[in-house]
Amino acid sequence: MFADAVDSVRNAIRPMHIIRRRFGDNAILPDIATLFFVNEFGYAITSKRVSSVLQASANAENLYRTYLGKRSELPHDEGYRFALKRLEKDMKLTAESLIQIRYAFMGCAKGNIRIECIPHPKYDLALLHFTTDDAYLYHDHVTFAAEPPKQGQTVCRLGFPMPEFKNYRMNPEKDTIEFADIGKNGSSLFALDGTVTRFLSDGERSFGIETTNAGPIGMNGAPLFDKDGRIVGMQSGIGVMLLGADIKMEAPNREAYVDHGTLHLSVNTHLDVIKDFLHAQNVMFYEA
Repeated sequence: MFADAVDSVRNAIRPMHIIRRRFGDNAILPDIATLFFVNEFGYAITSKRVSSVLQASANAENLYRTYLGKRSELPHDEGYRFALKRLEKDMKLTAESLIQIRYAFMGCAKGNIRIECIPHPKYDLALLHFTTDDAYLYHDHVTFAAEPPKQGQTVCRLGFPMPEFKNYRMNPEKDTIEFADIGKNGSSLFALDGTVTRFLSDGERSFGIETTNAGPIGMNGAPLFDKDGRIVGMQSGIGVMLLGADIKMEAPNREAYVDHGTLHLSVNTHLDVIKDFLHAQNVMFYEA
């Protein structure tokens, strides 16, 4: 049903690769997010998750470099270990603290790239503007629907659910994690359909479109589109609905367990929120 629609939007969709490192650990934690371009001038939209990664990356780097600077000033005497622990406590550094975050926008632009990120002041939406002195690498842009989808209508999302890329490493000499020309550098697009269950409102306006079949977190920022490939929203998160009853379940070779009766749904930023934001930022987009 959505084969032609998927073909019509795939060239406008790109992944953001993310790697993280925790304090006191050299293990690398990969992650991914999705964005899509709305015109040929380097403008794309995604979820606020992406904009939060940009700021968190700078904050984590500043924190760790400050720690390293203060650590280097500690006298290496019998009290060094105690002073080091006190420094870590004062800076609130624990095994869960993120000290490095690196990211790469794949297949968006080349050359000297500058990225402006404007998050929506209220809803889960962010505008990205890529400018470059060379060339853009994406090959198409999306077209928005004139009207929102209807309740009961089947729609589809296309994004990057899993961080399959492996092109990263720990550089012990520089004490940093980094992307490198090694391993697999891509991730697979994933299509997921669903039915519009209801529209979400905060009393001010309809801000969300709820659908069946929750998409993985990597698909946050993925376009929600109809059978003609027209954009009707953007995946922004997962909703959990309690069904109101605990059900005793039994399975072979397993003790009986209780299913707490939950339904996982996809929450998508509403078409009208997206278009209003693009209008407010004077960003051109296409509609049919």
